[in-house]
Amino acid sequence: MNLLSRLKERVNERRGENFSDTEFRRIIEIKQTVQDEETGAEQEITRKAVKIITSGEGSRKNIITLVPMKSLSLEDFALPFSNTTKIREALRLQVMPFSAAGELELFPVVLTKTGRGVNGVVWYVSPEELELPYGTEDGGKIWPAPLPFISRLKDYNGTGVTMWIDEENICSLLWQENRPVLYRWRKNTGESSESHELSWYDSYCKARELERGGTFTVNVSGGNDDDEADEEFSAIVNDSVNVCSWISDVNLSRSALQGAKNLELIVRYLTRAALWLLVLGVIALSAELLRWNQVNEQIQQVRTRSENFYRQTFDPERTGRISNPVTLARDKIAESSGTQTEGHPLDEVLADVGDIFTVVSSRDITLDVVRYNADGLDCTGTGPDMSTILNFRKAWEDRGINAQVSNTQFVAGIGYRFELRVRW
Repeated sequence: MNLLSRLKERVNERRGENFSDTEFRRIIEIKQTVQDEETGAEQEITRKAVKIITSGEGSRKNIITLVPMKSLSLEDFALPFSNTTKIREALRLQVMPFSAAGELELFPVVLTKTGRGVNGVVWYVSPEELELPYGTEDGGKIWPAPLPFISRLKDYNGTGVTMWIDEENICSLLWQENRPVLYRWRKNTGESSESHELSWYDSYCKARELERGGTFTVNVSGGNDDDEADEEFSAIVNDSVNVCSWISDVNLSRSALQGAKNLELIVRYLTRAALWLLVLGVIALSAELLRWNQVNEQIQQVRTRSENFYRQTFDPERTGRISNPVTLARDKIAESSGTQTEGHPLDEVLADVGDIFTVVSSRDITLDVVRYNADGLDCTGTGPDMSTILNFRKAWEDRGINAQVSNTQFVAGIGYRFELRVRW
């Protein structure tokens, strides 16, 4: 039996939230006679107190308080985003024109999500309604009193009225296909109050062309100590949350409101910090770009001056860009100063090139440009890989000649392009 009970509990958990460990409470009004300390006159006052409806199982109990709120109202909403902070801000902007009549607090509840957008209902309530007696917000939730009884309208496809009656209040919710559309509160004036409310709903649904559906009434006036009634109450709430899972997200408490406000405050501060960081990043990036432009301009100026010096000194008729004016100038100076070494005429140099190309490792080398002077050779060519290019350089060095490879660059479809500088 123990194993069977555990299996049943797991099945119930998979079907929906289990409220067997939940203690349900309600708010009652108690009249007391107090004596004025100054005048000594007696006067009657009314204060709110908490009364237990059903006691949950276990030592650690969840607490849900059902409150018949007088100023509560609800409205549908549909928005193209799902961020909770943005939803609250958008709904607050919608009711801003009506805030002149008095402050109100809002509690949005998302019912369904469609892509990036959401739709649901928002509960509006006066801040005074949140001033509840001690024992209602010790980690528990606050629900509108007629909310968790929608499961009893399943024979009417979730359409109809769920009504709450206690010693002082009659409040009710009108449902259309498991969706709340209207909340209403009236003072309990006697036995005819219930029938008057239902007659009002008949007229309202007829005028608005809405389905009237069924009616389920919960009358808790006078209290109830029946254990079977307690189990039935919890079962009704379980079934209601299984039908409308969003009910478990409803919490019209000051602690939930404060949590939402704290979240909005944190998001606001983080947004401001992110904006400041973005501004600082833009400033830093702009400074680096300005510095890069200055350095680039300086480099271009140095290159332009070097090219102009080379043209004015050695080759005034040359046009176009000069890739390496310093090297060319050094070669020109070597030619004009007579430092060239005899014994390397052009025919011998060509013979050396031919001998080197007979080396197996150099057969794939292609020389595109060969510049010869008395100081040496400057070659520009291509090779299939770096190994072949290095072997080509080594073949010159084996002849006792200084050779250097520079400006090596890979070119797709060609291979490695290189420059070889040979000096006697």
